[in-house]
Amino acid sequence: MRPALVLASALLLAGCGLGERRVTDIGDTFCANRLRTAVAHLPPPAPGQVERLLAGGFSADAIETAEAIGVLDRMQALIETERRPGNGVPVILARQAVTDRVVLALLDVQATLATIDCEGERADQLRGQLARNEARRARNLGLAGILIGASTAALTGGLSLAGSTAAGDTIGIVGGSTEAAVASLLLFGGGDGLLRTRANLLAEIHRQPDQSTLFPPTVWRYLTRRDAAGEPSIAEEIVTEWRAAGLLEGTGEDDPLFQPEARLTIDQLERRDAMLDLTEARIALMSRDLRQLLEEVTSRPIPARARRP
Repeated sequence: MRPALVLASALLLAGCGLGERRVTDIGDTFCANRLRTAVAHLPPPAPGQVERLLAGGFSADAIETAEAIGVLDRMQALIETERRPGNGVPVILARQAVTDRVVLALLDVQATLATIDCEGERADQLRGQLARNEARRARNLGLAGILIGASTAALTGGLSLAGSTAAGDTIGIVGGSTEAAVASLLLFGGGDGLLRTRANLLAEIHRQPDQSTLFPPTVWRYLTRRDAAGEPSIAEEIVTEWRAAGLLEGTGEDDPLFQPEARLTIDQLERRDAMLDLTEARIALMSRDLRQLLEEVTSRPIPARARRP
């Protein structure tokens, strides 16, 4: 009688491991400070402006970065101020006007990277909860398998000693089948969790709208500008990298990672993290370009103060 009770308990434990579903829900209040700045359209460079800046000593890369953060006019004013006779105060003020915008752009980059890091932490939080649920489920199924095996052996041996060979064989078949079924459940992981991301940075990169409410203006212009007609933008290159790495499902339009809220598995959360990492790496390179622009501005000579007769 006791082995039968043990077998029943094992079956109940296996049923709990199969049917257990813990509510896992991660809201979007974890990253409360969102970037909600509409991107203003900038007029294209004035005719001949790029050529004048090149002639004034700025590199093509610095000019492209300056266009993204909207300081072409200030750089042109700096060149014109440098050519005027007099002391260096106007030049210093003109230079400061450019460097102020560069510093603000650097802060925009850091704010964007902080938001991406926060989104990664949200995914880690959900993935950790799912992993703990799955570990608990695996322990229950493993324990159930051990109990079923032990109970089956005890019942089969007892019936064989009692002379009920046929009944013992039947119990052995049923117990073995049950143990195999419980073991097979370990092959099918289970669990997903609800992730709410109404301000979805990845979806914004994938859709690439003209106006973004999630990225700072300087960062979004940097991501969507084209060096020349027909060449891909940085945002398009990011999506291409996602696809090459196998991180997009189908065309990506129905990908749950781009939805305001979706139930995601551990594999999908890992895919999301990989997409965020690629995006973060490309945005971080903007700091390198801003540094080059700042270095070219600050290394320009300041006219010496004119001597009085």
